[in-house]
Amino acid sequence: MVTHELTFYLAAAALVVLTVESCIKLLNRNTFGITLMVYVTVFAWYFVDPFLNPEEYDYLPPFSLGQSYGQVLLFLIGFRVFTPAITRWIVRRPSFAIFDTRLTPREILIATGAIWLLLFLIGIYRMNGDVISAVLPLDGRGGETMWGRGAVSSSAMGFLISFGGYLFNAATAFLGALIFFQRSTAWRLLAGAMFAITLPSFFFAGTRSHFLVAVLPFIITYLFYGRHPLIVRFTVLAVAFVCLDQGFRFVTAFRGTGFREVLAAENPYELVDENMRTSGLNMIQELCFVNAYLDSGDTSPAYGARYLNELLNFVPRAIWPSKPLIGIDYAKWRGFESDEGELGVSTTISAGMIGGGVLNFGKILGPVAAGILMALWTGLLIRWWEQRKSLLRLMLFMLGVGLTFNLGRDITLLVLWPVIFAYCFVRLTELWATSRFSQLPRGATVVPARAGSVLAGQLSQ
Repeated sequence: MVTHELTFYLAAAALVVLTVESCIKLLNRNTFGITLMVYVTVFAWYFVDPFLNPEEYDYLPPFSLGQSYGQVLLFLIGFRVFTPAITRWIVRRPSFAIFDTRLTPREILIATGAIWLLLFLIGIYRMNGDVISAVLPLDGRGGETMWGRGAVSSSAMGFLISFGGYLFNAATAFLGALIFFQRSTAWRLLAGAMFAITLPSFFFAGTRSHFLVAVLPFIITYLFYGRHPLIVRFTVLAVAFVCLDQGFRFVTAFRGTGFREVLAAENPYELVDENMRTSGLNMIQELCFVNAYLDSGDTSPAYGARYLNELLNFVPRAIWPSKPLIGIDYAKWRGFESDEGELGVSTTISAGMIGGGVLNFGKILGPVAAGILMALWTGLLIRWWEQRKSLLRLMLFMLGVGLTFNLGRDITLLVLWPVIFAYCFVRLTELWATSRFSQLPRGATVVPARAGSVLAGQLSQ
């Protein structure tokens, strides 16, 4: 059990201290408090599962658990040490952005909605015009979805489908966040309708990470810019967390077989295992396996090659036929090799953000390397927050914060593509605004419609 390991308590103590520090900085209106999102991510992925599923850790050697929590401690130290310098470097770099594009929230919503509608129609076309199946993919992972494709695609079309799927995910997230900035009830309802129509397609598709990308910016924007008292917003946040937890249990139980039977049953609750627990947060367990993988001699630290493969993953297989398959060797070593799947495995296994660092740079430098990568990501988010005079930049920040939790499972471009495509959209919009207005005055801070005191003020310097 993890509670028998000294390094567990050391890592937990460090996490508590750093979390308290971030909370204090938030209260003091210091943007460094944004690091809180990383600590929440570490807590969720590395400290929760051993208490939810303790029997899964009984067979792990105590030394392995102790070593893994020591690496979590190294990650936290590395992240805290490097984040200030990296953030200063990123924030102070010159920006060519146009912070006052003279675009109103309504105009930004129209542009986002146009992209969403175009992609939605393309998705319906790919579903042979079946609108119901496009919005409600009740067959789960076993059926077709608007932006589903084969795991290995050697055609340019596969790249375009992936591009459309990630952009659709980002557009949906933008719609959810933009609701709070519309000054007209009609436009708020329109944004809310487009957002609500899309959510079931992500939920029933069975990929929890994509659903989180879509819904978390909405929740975070409400927390920052909602019109209700702060205590009410935190209460709503707690309720949303419970709903997400229960919803993901439901998805995990039926995404493999589909949802038609359970939804058609007279008493659906009879088909749901009451003892089913939250699963998938077992990155500390995977970190133990990663260390064992290195100890087995079947692999050695890649010295950044795995990160490089992740970085070059955007190259279409039509251009690079021999492009490496990410993480397949680890999945095979874990015992998931199969001749039935396109990838040669029955499922892929994430090593976790710390485990990925270990596979790249070894047991000591690996956790620190992962901490540096998360420091770079945090610095970029702080930069976008400080550029929040532009509503477009604020939307990037909200989307980025929503993506951060998914980085706990793996630091990979597969997680970051939605914000990358969203950034391209923002830059193109800013360039278009530059040509539209020859001289732009300095912008004013974005204020949501009829907003009272907001949590966002806590992060202002």
